[in-house]
Amino acid sequence: MTVALTLNAAKSRGWARALIALLIFLRLAECAWSGAFNIPAGQGLAIFDATFEGGSRYFDGLGHMAPANAFKRGDVSAYVEYGVTDWLMAVIRPDLTAVSLGGSPGGRYAGLGTSEAGAQVRVATFGPAVLAVQGTFRLPGSTDRRNPALLNQTSHDADLRGLFGYAFALGSWPAFLDLQGAYRFRDAGAPDEAHADATFGVRPWADLTLMLQAFNTTGLSRGTAWFPRQRYTHVVASGVYDLDPWWSVQLGLFTTVLGRQSLQDRGVTTAVWRRF
Repeated sequence: MTVALTLNAAKSRGWARALIALLIFLRLAECAWSGAFNIPAGQGLAIFDATFEGGSRYFDGLGHMAPANAFKRGDVSAYVEYGVTDWLMAVIRPDLTAVSLGGSPGGRYAGLGTSEAGAQVRVATFGPAVLAVQGTFRLPGSTDRRNPALLNQTSHDADLRGLFGYAFALGSWPAFLDLQGAYRFRDAGAPDEAHADATFGVRPWADLTLMLQAFNTTGLSRGTAWFPRQRYTHVVASGVYDLDPWWSVQLGLFTTVLGRQSLQDRGVTTAVWRRF
């Protein structure tokens, strides 16, 4: 895969590793929690989550592991979805972030992160299956390109995706499968991206849902030094425990299992769910 950051001299390696250590564009907090299944009209869901991640190794242009300058990131966000009608759902997700990049050149940033707003339309239902489309706009917290901690995160994006959800039983356990495909339009020289995401969930007990998720991102153009092209796959395992019909708590772990020009990040996410 052609890499926008050209490494043709040993003296460039420290800078390249510092940049690559910031190339985590997908975070768990950005994922659509309800998937293809819209919330009924007049009802809503708010998820307040904190995600912490970091790493010191990355996948190079050939997909091999290499050392990188230490990277740490924390995000706090509030994801809210509301059923405007039974077929139309509004979504919004403001975000706060803190990023630290070690080495030279290093960088720090704390403030608004990439926030998102949009809507989801249920297109059709087929018994236990549902089809939906979603469109969102994503706004960066800052467009300052002087800070290496903001590498690849200063573009304005538009995300258009199709969603398929299917509810079924795994023995006596309720289960579901959610599949999503998206095209993300990005400006300011950032490469557009293709996304392919999958979620499998099962409910072994009445108050516990277990989920296994995979999120895949592929850069579609050559990119630039500030917006390199990436490819990576994140895997997430989490559990959601219902305290009562209105409140739930979540704990999850995630890591990057495959990638090119992408950090091998690892992290944890915690969340509180409130239905209203």
